[in-house]
Amino acid sequence: MADNIDDQQEKEGICIADVVKCMVLAWSATLLTVSYLGFFPQMKMDNTFVASLLTGAMASFGIERKANNGNGKKKDGINVDNKDTKAGIQ
Repeated sequence: MADNIDDQQEKEGICIADVVKCMVLAWSATLLTVSYLGFFPQMKMDNTFVASLLTGAMASFGIERKANNGNGKKKDGINVDNKDTKAGIQ
């Protein structure tokens, strides 16, 4: 009986876990934005905790930060150095 209910919820596409993850994502993004903009200077909170919640919620949806090693190379070994190009406004 429980398997039948789970199958029906999967077919609908929305489950409670997804709704909760969306709420945590929106809540943590809102708190970080308010904290960084300084709307409430008397509000003291741990930004790292809220940022970890935001990162976890984003990772659960498959959203990840692009790794940038800063040396101007892609993972497959192609050099992406653009310092000698003539593109742009001159």
